Amino acid sequence: MKSLICFLLVCVSLHCSAQKLYKVISVHDGDTFEIIKNGKKQSCRIANIDAPELKQSFGTNSRDSLSKLILGKEIIVDSLTMDIYNRMIVSPRVNGQNIDYLMIRNGWAWHYSVYSKSAFLEKTMNLAISQKIGLWSCGIQDVCPPWLYRKYNRINKIKYCKSCNN
Repeated sequence: MKSLICFLLVCVSLHCSAQKLYKVISVHDGDTFEIIKNGKKQSCRIANIDAPELKQSFGTNSRDSLSKLILGKEIIVDSLTMDIYNRMIVSPRVNGQNIDYLMIRNGWAWHYSVYSKSAFLEKTMNLAISQKIGLWSCGIQDVCPPWLYRKYNRINKIKYCKSCNN
């Protein structure tokens, strides 16, 4: 029994040590921000979401929304992996709430279903769409997903990524 309690205490302490508090020093866009890690700047990309690019409709709104949630605050960051751009892919939380959920629920990001199979986040996005919240305010037909926007050339961006008045 004593060894079981010791084992559980070790597991709890390991779990707690994997979650670290970091101060957010800048927000690049609706899914990317910087923290100070070991005295150096570290770029972080939020897992499970994709937010509009800054030049897209609602891109600055999405960035500003993320800034209000985390800029200058200490947040809990669970690092998942690194991407090809040397960004930590993270699952951040502030005040006990998941940032990916908040950005989707407030209508400032897509559930990035290519990389996330969360039925909860998909339902959350569908709720934001049905309530026409955030980037969904113009209707789903006038919203260009950022993964397509990044692939399109200038002519296709004009043709397929309509500018909604935001």
